[in-house]
Amino acid sequence: MRIRTGAAAAALAGLLAVGAAVPAQADSHDTPRPRGTAGSTVNTFDTASRAAGPGVGMFQTMGDNVHFSHTVRGNINAHGWWKNLRGPAGIKAKVTVWLQVKRGGEWKTLTKAAKNVYSGGGSGKRTAAAYKCTYNVGQYDFRSVIDVDLIGYADDSYRKVTPTQRLGCGL
Repeated sequence: MRIRTGAAAAALAGLLAVGAAVPAQADSHDTPRPRGTAGSTVNTFDTASRAAGPGVGMFQTMGDNVHFSHTVRGNINAHGWWKNLRGPAGIKAKVTVWLQVKRGGEWKTLTKAAKNVYSGGGSGKRTAAAYKCTYNVGQYDFRSVIDVDLIGYADDSYRKVTPTQRLGCGL
C-alpha cells in the first residue's frame, strides 16, 4: 500500500498538528504513516486555499492490476481510484489511468483515460482504461500507471505503478 506526500510545508504542519493531537500507535505495514521526504508513502493536500480553513489531509492512490475484462470479451482493463483517509468530505479528484505494454524494452501507452470521481472505488468512483486485444495469443507484459489530482488542492507528482502482468493479449 502506498500513500502520497504533498508539499513539504503542508506535510510538516499536518504532522505537527497530528502528533500533538493523536496518541502513539504501534507501527503496521497496512497503517498509513505521514512522512515528509521525497518518495515517501503519504500524500497530503493543503486545505489552506479552501474556504474550509487551514489544515492538512491525506489520501491514498489505488488501482488494480491489468486484467481481462469480465464484461467485454477480448478487452483488458485497468482501474484507478482514490481513498480519502483524512480530509474534507465531498471533494472530487481527477484520476488518470495509463494502460501500458512493454515493447522493445520500453513501456508504451496503449490507452489513457481520465475521470473526475469521488473517493471510494467501485464502478461509479473509479477511472477505467480499456484496450481491445486483436487476438488472444502471444504473451506481453502490461501495467497501469495511476495519477490522482485532487480538484482545488495542491499535491505532489507521485504516480502509482501497478505490478507487471503477463497476458495473452495481441497488439
